[in-house]
Amino acid sequence: MYLLLEFMHVNDEQGSNYWAVEDFWSGIHKQSLSDKKILGWDLWSLIPSGTKQGSQYFTVTLFPCLQAMMETATSWDAIATAKKAYPKMTEKELNAMMENTVKSHDVANQVFIKEIDKTKDDFEMKPGIMATMDIMKQLDDSYEKIESEVFKPWHQQMVKEGKKGNWDLLQVILPAGSKAYGTHLTVSMFKDAAQLAAFMEGGVGTIDFTTQTAVNQVLKTRE
Repeated sequence: MYLLLEFMHVNDEQGSNYWAVEDFWSGIHKQSLSDKKILGWDLWSLIPSGTKQGSQYFTVTLFPCLQAMMETATSWDAIATAKKAYPKMTEKELNAMMENTVKSHDVANQVFIKEIDKTKDDFEMKPGIMATMDIMKQLDDSYEKIESEVFKPWHQQMVKEGKKGNWDLLQVILPAGSKAYGTHLTVSMFKDAAQLAAFMEGGVGTIDFTTQTAVNQVLKTRE
């Protein structure tokens, strides 16, 4: 699976306007899903969310392949899809919403991502879930292999025990190079704030010597 992350910077005075814009765009994304151009779309709120901290929201669009993601990013006709999603809206009304889209927020960053590994789970994506995201910079080519072999089983155990919903290892495709902020993301999802808080307060538990040695090796492969 491939993912397009778009981080949004929204000024305080544009808060309610931004929500109206994303509500409008959710209809367009539903149409894209019906047209089988995407696999899904999510809107996330970032916390802490102060305007001095960067982006306040980000969206995730899911694609079945790299080609579909690249075509959407470079040649997608949003107006044509909007007309299908909102057949009763006039050309003037659609253009007004597109103009309002530009005014309501700045797209601060776009990141193209490929899913590398994940836990086996039946976690249900729905509004209100919580997630943690760790941005990694790979220092050694063995990083992905070690992450999957050492940390994935631990996350899988957490899922089995009901302490988290799932875990994903994602690779950043673009931006790339030495100027890229990170090369990978690890994401853990939780059913609600209570489950997340319990996980954060629970610690990692007892780790034997062999596991601790393996963890130390992982830590050397990324920041």
